[in-house]
Amino acid sequence: MKRIYITVILLLAYSHASAISIQWLPLGTTTAEGNPSTLLGNPVLEYQNAGIGGIDWVTSGIGPRGGLEVQELWLFDDSAGGVPGTSEATTTFSIASNSVGFMMNGDHNDGFAQFFVDGVDVGIYDLFQIGRSSLVVTGLNLAAHTLKVVQLGLHNPASTKGDVAIFGGAAFNTQAVSEPAVMSLFFFPLLYLLIFHRFLPHTCTQLQRPHAI
Repeated sequence: MKRIYITVILLLAYSHASAISIQWLPLGTTTAEGNPSTLLGNPVLEYQNAGIGGIDWVTSGIGPRGGLEVQELWLFDDSAGGVPGTSEATTTFSIASNSVGFMMNGDHNDGFAQFFVDGVDVGIYDLFQIGRSSLVVTGLNLAAHTLKVVQLGLHNPASTKGDVAIFGGAAFNTQAVSEPAVMSLFFFPLLYLLIFHRFLPHTCTQLQRPHAI
C-alpha cells in the first residue's frame, strides 16, 4: 500500500511540473533590429533570425520561397497560379531553455501553418491578418529545442493566398516551480498517509484487545 501512495504522489508532482502552455501574444519589447527582447516579461536568451534564404533557418519542400531581405522568410502558396507544393522551415537553438516562441507575421495573403517543437505538433493556426505576433510555448523540458513551421497551402475565404511569413524564433526561460517546491506540496500528505497506514492498524488492535480479569 505504501508503494502505491508513493507512486501516486510522484506522478502528481511530475504532471504539475511539466504542464505545457501554448498562447499567441502581440509582439512586445523589441531590439533596434525589431526582434523581440523579452517574452512574457522574460529576456530572450537566443534569437534565430529568418530572412531570404533562411539565414538561421533551414528550408525544404517543393513550394516556392522568398523573403524581405534579413527581416522575413516567406513560404509561398502559389497553388492558385498553377505552382502546387508546400514548404517548411526549421531552426535549432544552441542554448537550453524551457520556453520558445515562433515570431510570425500575417496580412491579407497569409493562410494556415502547422507548428512543431522537437517534432511534436503544437497546432495549426490561421495567420491571416495577425500582424507581428508570437506563438509562445512554455513549460517545456530544459533543453536546446528545435522549431519547425510548415506552410500547408490552405487559407480561409477572406485571404487571397496561403502564404506563411516567419521573422524569427526565440528561446527563453519562464519562472517555473522548482522540483523541491513541487515535492513540498505533497510531502505532508504523503507523510500523513504513511503514518496512518503504519500506526493506525496497530492502535486499533491495542484498543480491541480484551483486558485481563
